[in-house]
Amino acid sequence: MTVTSANDAAPSRQSEPRLAERLEQVDRAAEDRQAWWRRFSFWFPVAVYAVSRLYVLVAGILLAKGQIALPIGLERIRISYPLPPDPGYLAAMTNWDGQWYRVIAEEGYPRVLPRVGHGGIDMNPWAFFPVFPLTVGAIMKVTGLPFDVVGPVLSTLLGFVAMYLLFKLVDQVVGRWEAIVAVVATCFYMASPVFSAAYTESLALLLVVAILLLLRARRYWWVAGALVVLSLTRNVVIAMMPVIIAHAVVRWRQQDEGPNPVRLRWGLAGLAVWAGLLTWLWPTIVSVVTQTPDAYNQTMLAWNIQTKVKLYMWWDLLYAYWGVVGQVLGVLGVAAFAWFMLSKHSWRWGPEIWGWAGAYPGYILMVTSTTPSRVRYALLAFPFTLIIAWFLKLRWWSRWRYWMLGGIVVVGAILMWWWLEHYLIIKNLTDDLYP
Repeated sequence: MTVTSANDAAPSRQSEPRLAERLEQVDRAAEDRQAWWRRFSFWFPVAVYAVSRLYVLVAGILLAKGQIALPIGLERIRISYPLPPDPGYLAAMTNWDGQWYRVIAEEGYPRVLPRVGHGGIDMNPWAFFPVFPLTVGAIMKVTGLPFDVVGPVLSTLLGFVAMYLLFKLVDQVVGRWEAIVAVVATCFYMASPVFSAAYTESLALLLVVAILLLLRARRYWWVAGALVVLSLTRNVVIAMMPVIIAHAVVRWRQQDEGPNPVRLRWGLAGLAVWAGLLTWLWPTIVSVVTQTPDAYNQTMLAWNIQTKVKLYMWWDLLYAYWGVVGQVLGVLGVAAFAWFMLSKHSWRWGPEIWGWAGAYPGYILMVTSTTPSRVRYALLAFPFTLIIAWFLKLRWWSRWRYWMLGGIVVVGAILMWWWLEHYLIIKNLTDDLYP
């Protein structure tokens, strides 16, 4: 039996281009009988990610030639490991936060928090979550390889797993076309070069998608454990609370709560609370180890980052860029997104993807600052690629959707080059640009 993805905007099969019919009309039973490496669901996301990483490699090698020398003692940037001009691809991929992760990988976290002249806490490694750098440090000890090899290479390899799981999740829940768009659009997103840098985006995306898969499979104890790892990787675990709640509500509404519904409800409620409480796991560890109350928040203040609701910053940013018109467009954009999320178009995503699609952008608006890093944070908001997939499959231009997807790749590649050149590669210290 041929199984296709449901889409209310899809044209009839007679009007489908040949490429779309070949890729999207999937005989999943026959595909499952193939060797795992021959399955489209394996080789396609791996191949797309590999092409995008090859492009980042070439762009990074060329752009790193323009990086300036970075000695210790510069005023506008904290340098722990000096670099010469034209340091090479791998060294350039350890810029910015990568240097802090190197400190953690090689030296660990300090027991005593450094202080500045006025008595406040200075910038220090406790601002950075431990799973990625400590894993890099362990690999360095086993292999003897330096950080500027292990950090970028590990991040790149984790990205392969993340893309495979992303394709698997979307393909299972929404459909083959949507999975294709999700992987292509994510791999060629403007800030996706960070998947190749010594940063946590690859690991964080892998964990987010893995948790959604585990939740969908109802492996709740595994979800609880994965949430702990996520809470020590990036400070986004609280955004999983609405995801778990959405999962529980759908099971309740569909009367799919098993033989002991009361026990299930209490269990899922506890899991949601667990996700919320884990937000304070790392700050608590920082305070206990350093014996300094509120040490994490005070550390973040060294970067002028306050742990409070920051919605007003986004409102002010819109006004600073485009005035009142920008604020109006911002409100209309949020309203349009809310309409889409409450429509049948997004209900097809299932409660897990749907919950993350609403919770994570809300988290970004409420919790994160309006620094250039917001472009990088958006990498975890992969459900936005499903809106792109829906839009490209509208009946007015559906026949040309693969050409349009190719156009997204071209535009994305141009923006990736620009992001690398202006955000990750340090060509001057006059721009206030941090990745």
